[in-house]
Amino acid sequence: MAANSVSRERYREYAHFLRVSAANLNLSVAPDRLQRLHSQVNGERNKFLYWEVLWILIAVVSLAPILMLAAVEFGLPLPASIAFRAETLHIQFAALENAGVIAIVVASAILFPVSIVVAFMPIIAHADAIGDLEYAHRSLKYVHKSINSKGA
Repeated sequence: MAANSVSRERYREYAHFLRVSAANLNLSVAPDRLQRLHSQVNGERNKFLYWEVLWILIAVVSLAPILMLAAVEFGLPLPASIAFRAETLHIQFAALENAGVIAIVVASAILFPVSIVVAFMPIIAHADAIGDLEYAHRSLKYVHKSINSKGA
């Protein structure tokens, strides 16, 4: 637990360093520093976004069998391609005849809330660092636009 706290603090310090670096960027002194800083900020930002997208996709996929069962159970209309699969899944699950189907439904029922927690935990744990990364990203974007508008 202490290692996780130290890691979180280091990440927060790193994101704050990127924010301060973006705010204090002097382009007349170091024009190549803009590109390096931009790649650092975008790299950290993209890691976070890929993590979020991956776990949200896992949550959506894990929710599909549960939604199929619920749609058949409550008589909701489904597209023809899905309706047959949903009906088969419902029959096998209700009759408890196929252990694989039961395992899939139970695993998806467990995986959905777990993946939602894993997806949103970094947002809660690293809120300050994410704010710093977004600030640095916007600052660098503004600097980049101002350079391009002066050069054109």
